[in-house]
Order: sequence, then C-alpha cells, then structure tokens
Amino acid sequence: MATDSQPAAKNKYIPAIMLGSLVLVVLTSTLLFRAAVTGRIDLPALLGTKNGGVLIRPPRAIAELPLRSSDDEPFDFAKQPKQWSIVIPVAAHCDEQCQQTLYITRQINVALGKYSERVRRYLIATEFPLDGEFQNLLKQYPKLEVLRADSGEFAQYFARSELQPLQNHQYLILDPDGWFMMYYGPQHDGKVVLKDLKFLLTNSHEDEGRN
Repeated sequence: MATDSQPAAKNKYIPAIMLGSLVLVVLTSTLLFRAAVTGRIDLPALLGTKNGGVLIRPPRAIAELPLRSSDDEPFDFAKQPKQWSIVIPVAAHCDEQCQQTLYITRQINVALGKYSERVRRYLIATEFPLDGEFQNLLKQYPKLEVLRADSGEFAQYFARSELQPLQNHQYLILDPDGWFMMYYGPQHDGKVVLKDLKFLLTNSHEDEGRN
C-alpha cells in the first residue's frame, strides 16, 4: 500500500534529474561544436544548406598570428571576453569589395538581435597607417576594432593554407577560444552567414562577456 512518504521520496530526485538533463544538453552541444570545427562532422551539411561557410581544417589559432592594437600595443586575444568574432583582413586601402564586406558584416551583427552582443568584429590591417579615405570610412563603424599585423608574418601565417583573405576578400569566424574555424567570401550571401552564426551561438555556451 502506497504511503505519503513515497511521493515525497520521488520528488526529491526531480531537481537532480533536471540538473542532469541541463548538463547533458550543454555537453552535447559543446561536443557537437568541437566535432564541427575539427572536421568530424560537416557543419554546412548539418545546417541544411550548400551555401554555408567553408570550414578551416584544421582550425588555426589566432595566438599564432602576432597582432597589435591600433595604438601599436601588443594584442592578446586570450585576455578578451569570451565571445565569437568576425575578423576582416585588409591592406591599407579599402576597395569596393572591402567596403561591401564591412557593411554586410555590420548588418549581420545587427540582425543577430538578442545574440548581437555575443559577437565582436575585428579589422586586421596588414599595412599601416591606413589611407585617409579608409580612416574616414571607419568612422561609420565605431564598434569595429582595428588591429595590426605585419604583412610578412600575416602572409606566412596563411602560406600553407587554401585560405587567402587579402587576395580573395575573405573574412573569418573566430570562436571564443581563439580558433579560426570558418570563412566566407564575396560569393556568400549575408543570410547564409547569419544562419551559420545563429546556429553556432545557439549551440555554444561561452561566457557572455560584454564590450
């Protein structure tokens, strides 16, 4: 015969079950993300589109690319808040395609809505100072952080990669731990980039730092 103590005994396990379920969801999404960036799963196929970003296999660490701030101070990505980043490499001049990339990536960031504060945008310039026209253009993008990279070191960093950001106007996705894991070019529609980012943001659980 059931007693009043039996329901109480069962109820005490409910918080543990709920916590266990939450941990399982977080662990599963984290493993899914890691499998994607290491190439064990095909992320574009998983997203259900043939026009998703191109995975960088294996991912590249931004720590291997010496960077400086626009004030010529050493830049350490590991000291930044853990956030996703859109990285746009450029030279000293921003041509028409470069301008289009700056505009599209800003619109993507805005279109992320509630996720927008979890994404930063960096410009990596391989030549400095930027020309006057470029500097005036950047006034329209106050949230775009400008970094500097030596042109020779930048070229060496990508020397053995199919990725050639400057020549092909490609921009990159950097994960919260500082790994370049995906890139896009002029052939990619902004909606595709937005869809990919929403997927990554929904399925990752980095500390949501704020700029």
